[in-house]
Amino acid sequence: MAPRAYSSPVRDAQLEQTRAHLFDTARALLAEGGLDALTLPKLAQAAGVSVPTVYRHFPTMDDLLRAFLDWIRPRIGQTAARLLATTADELPALPLDNYARYEAEAAVLRPLMESREFNRIRAASMRDRARAGAAILKDRAPGWRDADLEAATGAIYVLNSPQVWRWFRETWGVESDEAARAASWAMRALIDALARGPAEAPARPPRRARATPSPRRKRSKR
Repeated sequence: MAPRAYSSPVRDAQLEQTRAHLFDTARALLAEGGLDALTLPKLAQAAGVSVPTVYRHFPTMDDLLRAFLDWIRPRIGQTAARLLATTADELPALPLDNYARYEAEAAVLRPLMESREFNRIRAASMRDRARAGAAILKDRAPGWRDADLEAATGAIYVLNSPQVWRWFRETWGVESDEAARAASWAMRALIDALARGPAEAPARPPRRARATPSPRRKRSKR
């Protein structure tokens, strides 16, 4: 008979408390020094725990980043459960709430958005999310092919993303509340436009024919 796994409510609570403390510490390290400041040994030192304790929770940096993404998503309103439970009529309200969350977590979000490793982990679930998001808008989009609707859905959902919030703030120079209102308006306009059917691809301009070079005249010898 295989030995029974020992489970103690007190021990489980302690593990969960340690894990929450590690996430809080990781958030502080990211806010202070970006992703370069976050390694498993540095996390252990800053959290005041042993390195093996950190490795017990997160065997690799990918495990830490993946878990941290799951931990921070509820704080910025980006959980899949929340997004996919939002109806088409409710979608335009998301930036009005989420942009303020992004602003509050700006010091953490900026280094994460610049991290190739973090974006690779984040993008792993995007395909499934695109299909689920398109399903929410299906009844608003008669005549759309699935692939076209998924692409159009991306144009709508991206307006609720931290990346677009950052573009509004840093590239366009718009305050966060103004950016949220603009994103909300654009989302509503795009959702309403789905009913008009997919746009036809514009005709490509005709290619200009290359001019044939005139033959060089041979100079006559005198």
